[in-house]
Amino acid sequence: MTVHDSTTLAALIGAYEKSVVFEEATPKALQVAKALPALHWSNGGLLLLGVRKDGSVCGVPEGEVDEIFHRFGQLCAELTKTSVEIGLLRCGDKRVVFLVFNMIPRHTAPLDRYAGEIERVAVV
Repeated sequence: MTVHDSTTLAALIGAYEKSVVFEEATPKALQVAKALPALHWSNGGLLLLGVRKDGSVCGVPEGEVDEIFHRFGQLCAELTKTSVEIGLLRCGDKRVVFLVFNMIPRHTAPLDRYAGEIERVAVV
């Protein structure tokens, strides 16, 4: 399965100028800190966890989802003043966690239109 097999993920990727992917469910804080400036200076950005650079979905283990939400909630609060929405989306039998960085007004509450497809959302 690839990100393009999920209409929601494909739409989210298309909505943002910059997308950063991490195969690891929980990349090191330094890796994320390096990615944030690129997301910050674009007109909004999307960070995907559990997706390889080629777009194939490897997923994040279900048991790590709560820790990811907690860890990234804290990290984003410390590293950026931008509104960040963290979401969980099922792609077949795998889960992808994504972070949406809202930089401009047209991206305010961008996940509202996907409410029926996204399993969990948190706002930082």
